[in-house]
Amino acid sequence: MTEMEYVIHSIETNLFFLRIIKEHLIFTIAALMPRDQGMVPELEKTINNLEELLKETVLMANGVVPTQNLMFGDIVTPYTLKAEMVTQYYTGIKINTNITQMEVSLLTSIRPVSKTMPPKAVSMLNQRIMALLEKIIQTKKMVLSNVLSCKMFTTIYPLMLDHVTREAEHYLQLLQRLESSHGLLETPRDAAGMEAFWDNIMGEHGKFIRGLLDPSEENLIQQANEFVNIFTELTNTAKMAINQLELLPQVTSRSVEATTDIKNFKEQGTEGILDCKIRSIILPLLSDHVLREANHFLKELRMVQKIIK
Repeated sequence: MTEMEYVIHSIETNLFFLRIIKEHLIFTIAALMPRDQGMVPELEKTINNLEELLKETVLMANGVVPTQNLMFGDIVTPYTLKAEMVTQYYTGIKINTNITQMEVSLLTSIRPVSKTMPPKAVSMLNQRIMALLEKIIQTKKMVLSNVLSCKMFTTIYPLMLDHVTREAEHYLQLLQRLESSHGLLETPRDAAGMEAFWDNIMGEHGKFIRGLLDPSEENLIQQANEFVNIFTELTNTAKMAINQLELLPQVTSRSVEATTDIKNFKEQGTEGILDCKIRSIILPLLSDHVLREANHFLKELRMVQKIIK
């Protein structure tokens, strides 16, 4: 991995994941009972820290990361800003939409790569993020442990609490890998492991959507359930491909197809929720959040297709 690759991979990873982790904490605050409101100030402080780190990353990306690398819909979507504003309106939780507008402008103004970023500056940012992530992971594990031992009640499924913890741990592992001078997808085995992780995440999204839709939304529930079945099978095959690499081209191709389908499903869902046409208990920002994750997985899958050609 060259210094330039290290810089670009780090910035792209942080642009995607800092927003994801920040939103996990927004969803956690929204799910707390009145009894647990004492947790809110610390969670809000952590959100502010993540927003500052994201703002720094956006400024770093400008003129350093090629614009085409940012056009996959995993940084922001056409729905993100409205989803944030409506979620802020519903919950009263303050969300910094200025960063979203900065990101939109990063994507819409086509700039040539015009400058380099010292790897040392990127490494210092990564180190600060890693230290914060370790604290966030502990907080998420504490909430899950309290929920599972019936010491606490939230309106988030225990599986979703576990799901967001695994995503934070995955992010931390990616940064640790970059900081030890390893590329993110160096071998076909790396690719199979990545696909197993994200196929499982997509399947769990299907489960969450299925369970958060109003029971009257029978057609959407059925579609979500079909995605659960498809991604459960793909997860199992991707896990097998870690040690049977001949399975990788087939599972990659099928993952591209299934992820494109669930991306379209999530996009229609986000539009329907924002237009008040779908009955659910899904926050608009959660809908946009899972759409961005599908877009990110598609971006990763395209990189895998280049490796295995």
